[in-house]
Amino acid sequence: MSSCLTVIPARLGSTRFPRKVLAKLDGRTMIEWCWRAAKAAKLGPVLVAVDSREVADEVRRFGGEFVMTAPSLPSGSDRVWAAAKNRWEPIILNYQGDMPLLKPATLRATVKALGAGADIATSVIALEDDARRNDRNVVKAVLTKHGGCLYFSRAPVSSWEHLGLYAYRRAALKRFVTLKPSPLEKSERLEQLRALEDGMKIRAAVVRECPVAVDVPSDLRRAETMLRRGQK
Repeated sequence: MSSCLTVIPARLGSTRFPRKVLAKLDGRTMIEWCWRAAKAAKLGPVLVAVDSREVADEVRRFGGEFVMTAPSLPSGSDRVWAAAKNRWEPIILNYQGDMPLLKPATLRATVKALGAGADIATSVIALEDDARRNDRNVVKAVLTKHGGCLYFSRAPVSSWEHLGLYAYRRAALKRFVTLKPSPLEKSERLEQLRALEDGMKIRAAVVRECPVAVDVPSDLRRAETMLRRGQK
């Protein structure tokens, strides 16, 4: 799908896990794992949006293409738009650089979920574990029976776990980054609520994944365990 541009925002600084995009997982950096998954999805060009020369050098080492973005940008979405705004592709996939083991099929399903009428698409998985349902670090999505997104929360409000992956129509991303943080966004600390409060339509693809979002070093150890068990 050459009309889709995948952008992987890769910020070197991280409060909970400094330099995590350069952390090694089975001999490869996290950003290389993400880039390889994006290339394997065969959706179109893949860019890494970097904010430091060190990350740029790593992307160059494994043969990726990068765009330098300002370290002062407030969010991954802003970094994605900075990398994509001078491109032409009508669909932009924001693949956050902290989910190294996502399946290429999940990336494709997210883009496909845009369908007709949606401004943004994302992905969810069934949430069956009570401990994760009650974990405020796990984001839950409230869906309509047709896959529309009604709300996102850290509270145990649904049986769908949200994956931090977004496909935007170009006009929707351009609009989104001009909006100020909304009241619900501030309350839940979830930026996708800004889009819902502004009337944008978000649809979700239901996928089969065993994801690991690497936020702290212990998450990296969990990812290493999954790799050893062949669960990637």
